[in-house]
Amino acid sequence: MTAARYTIIDLGSNSFHMLTVVKQGDGFNVVSKHKQKVRLAAGLNGDKQLDQATMEKGWACLESFRLLLDQIQPVCILITATAALRMAVNNQQFLSKAEKILQHPINLISGIQEAETIFKGVSFTENTDKELLVLDIGGASTELVLGQGNKVHIANSLNIGCVTWLSHYFADDLLNEYNFNNAVNAARQVISTVKAQYVSFDWELTLGASGTIQAVNEINQAQQLSHHLSIELLQQIKQQCIQCQSIKTLNIIGLEESRVPVFASGLAILIAIFESLNINAMQRSNGALREGLISMMFNGQTHFN
Repeated sequence: MTAARYTIIDLGSNSFHMLTVVKQGDGFNVVSKHKQKVRLAAGLNGDKQLDQATMEKGWACLESFRLLLDQIQPVCILITATAALRMAVNNQQFLSKAEKILQHPINLISGIQEAETIFKGVSFTENTDKELLVLDIGGASTELVLGQGNKVHIANSLNIGCVTWLSHYFADDLLNEYNFNNAVNAARQVISTVKAQYVSFDWELTLGASGTIQAVNEINQAQQLSHHLSIELLQQIKQQCIQCQSIKTLNIIGLEESRVPVFASGLAILIAIFESLNINAMQRSNGALREGLISMMFNGQTHFN
């Protein structure tokens, strides 16, 4: 008898993900996972309209996901859309067709819901009682969450993302001190609006749950630069980026080719977070939004309130 399969689909601002799992003890085993870089956030114009070409790319991806769903036949499906579609003034045009393609409702979740679900995912996978600061840098938003166990103390979703920061601060493709400084300072300015909420807390562990953090971790492992992820390590990697001079020629040992386009912008945001919140060290989390969605499905929750 085949174990019941659970599928989540995450319409992220950078990539669309589809993850199917089965329950295994207190956790889960992955049956299949699929990812496609759609970069919805890059399709937002100055008026926050999502352009037709980007919508078409997104719908084409979902057509392929629909075919996979027919094969997998999960007992439960949970679909979310996040920051880029929160921002898009014409999001209903995209979501209406997307729901027809997937034949399933899509939850357009708020920034706070996204932040709290990310924390659920970290709690689900990390199994720690420590007071945590969790950060997740997405394509169009960055979530900062303080909590312990299953309890969230502070959750914020900021309009800073590696795709939007790419178009704002690295549009000329150049990797130099000027672009990095502008990107870092702009991110610090946004973070300053919530900084006071965090600095009064004495959290024990900082966990990072995003592609940028995974990329930094992979670079560090490949090059053996530091014992832990610190601001000094981030500055070292920034200098390696600057030596490459442009995004087109960005080639750092340990950096996957697929991460190249949005790596510098994500790194600038990460530097801003470290500096703003005086973070000494960070570890990479195994859980984030998708794991939070899985834990919700396992608890019988298939939609957001």
